[in-house]
Amino acid sequence: MTDTEARTTTSPTTRLPRQRSSPGTPTPSPEHWLGEVLAAMGCRRTGRKWQCPAHGHTGLHSAALALGRRDGDRGAWLHCHAGCSVTAVLRALGLRPNHLQRPPRITPSRYVHLRGLRREWPELKNSDHPETAGYRHEAWHRYGPDHAKQRLRRADGSKTMRWESRNARGEWVPGLLGTREVDLPLYREDEVRMAAAAGETVVLCESESSCDALHGVYATTWAGGAGSPPVETLTRVLEGADVVILPDHDDAGLACLDRLVAALPHARVLVGEPGEDAKDLYDRVGLDRFLEQLASAPTGETRGERQDFRSHAG
Repeated sequence: MTDTEARTTTSPTTRLPRQRSSPGTPTPSPEHWLGEVLAAMGCRRTGRKWQCPAHGHTGLHSAALALGRRDGDRGAWLHCHAGCSVTAVLRALGLRPNHLQRPPRITPSRYVHLRGLRREWPELKNSDHPETAGYRHEAWHRYGPDHAKQRLRRADGSKTMRWESRNARGEWVPGLLGTREVDLPLYREDEVRMAAAAGETVVLCESESSCDALHGVYATTWAGGAGSPPVETLTRVLEGADVVILPDHDDAGLACLDRLVAALPHARVLVGEPGEDAKDLYDRVGLDRFLEQLASAPTGETRGERQDFRSHAG
């Protein structure tokens, strides 16, 4: 019997109370829901691979369970590189194969609590992953369907980044697999293209964390740092759009601003207080004031001294 044909003999989720979503709350995707279940269970992880609930109970072992989204948003897939079947993994989670398309309508944390899935997990084998050096996962940033940047941070605030890419078999593996950062799409490029076509303002800043923090605002960035903006990609995607450049207010950010204005002379410019990035400015002034500042930001073509821009951020 194949994994897709197998069915469990009981239906443990049918008795779980359904939790209504509040209006406007998006339904989590199946692979995101499964990942949250594993996290709530206490599973340890190395990159995008988790401890497998079907076999990772005792002794040192490597993280082996990979999760992903099927093409066409047809649900989630999972694969244990140690050889556990899909059926065995789902059974260990109290789930059925159809839950890979439609997970139970209950929050992952509550599901884990009601099923009693939380437990202590053994340590993972040492690896060269940053998590073994004290870094902990903070966020994933997707660049198109096949590349993602992971941000990790230590307790002291220091951070590092690592890339993963989807190979020909659909598995996420370390690195960019030969793709150059300059050839990657912009962060959230599809969303930005739609916003630009609708005449919405798009904020161009220097980091994914700043983009994520600008709630209620369309924002994008590029894969490299301030020293290597992909001018050709920025011009192709943002030419003709209502763009506000919001650089980090430091020497590197202001030098990058000159290059961005040269590439996008129609763009407007907003600069925060010294030392601020887009997130800092947004957190300091709040959404309403931030939107006002975006609306009144001057164009790069008419900019004078940088102090002129600082006055708009007060």
